[in-house]
Amino acid sequence: MANRAFYSVLQYVPDGGRAEAANTGVLLYVPERRIVEVRTSETLERVRQFFKPGRTELRRIELALEAFKNRITLARGEWESESDLAQFAAARADAIRLTPPRLVMVQEPHGDLDALYRELVGDRDRALREMALHAYVLPEPVAEVFGRLEAQDKIWRPGRIKLPTVNKDFDIALAYRNGRVSYVRPESLTGGRLDDRLARLGFNGRLIYNHPIKEEDSRLVVLSSDPDASRDTEERFANTLKDFDVKFVPYEKAQEFAKEVEATAH
Repeated sequence: MANRAFYSVLQYVPDGGRAEAANTGVLLYVPERRIVEVRTSETLERVRQFFKPGRTELRRIELALEAFKNRITLARGEWESESDLAQFAAARADAIRLTPPRLVMVQEPHGDLDALYRELVGDRDRALREMALHAYVLPEPVAEVFGRLEAQDKIWRPGRIKLPTVNKDFDIALAYRNGRVSYVRPESLTGGRLDDRLARLGFNGRLIYNHPIKEEDSRLVVLSSDPDASRDTEERFANTLKDFDVKFVPYEKAQEFAKEVEATAH
């Protein structure tokens, strides 16, 4: 049975006077079922394309989105009709704003929110392709499976995380849950300074394994991303990183790893 619902687009508006905006997410409200759900961009791809912000500004936007989602969590118990959403949207004057609510009929709110997000924000597939071409090179079987799982919200792209205890940034391509949160970092093993990189991966992996990140137990997964990597080098990385509770995936095992993720990610 379909229900009346209302959706608003979350937009980043850096200068209210110029009225330029980039879509950063979607809010869906189903009054009859008292459902309020928000989906926000994990990559801020449209913001990056339209406004080209620096790292500091991107971090401010991420924090503003988190604050907005926390506010929505509180508002769930306050809204009784669509007029409450309209008033909430109209009252926002900071950099993260809501468009006036629009009516939509929904049958399965989570799935319908996914569809709205793909239509109105739609940065997932494009960002994944750009990530593969630039920041990270994923073996094809992994990129294919992870792209499919991302559309199902079973994986996400952290971009970077804060290492526990040392509070330093650490680049992470992808993440998924299967008991612990697995943070996947592709690593080419054909470059120089391999010993230094091995030591750093081991140290960071132990921190990730021993200390929860965002209150969740985690682990580091290092994925060999270069087909020209020496088998001896991969074996050395695998044997060493195992002692630091880091999972290592040789390049030739990429397809097997992809199938494992597909079967266990949730």
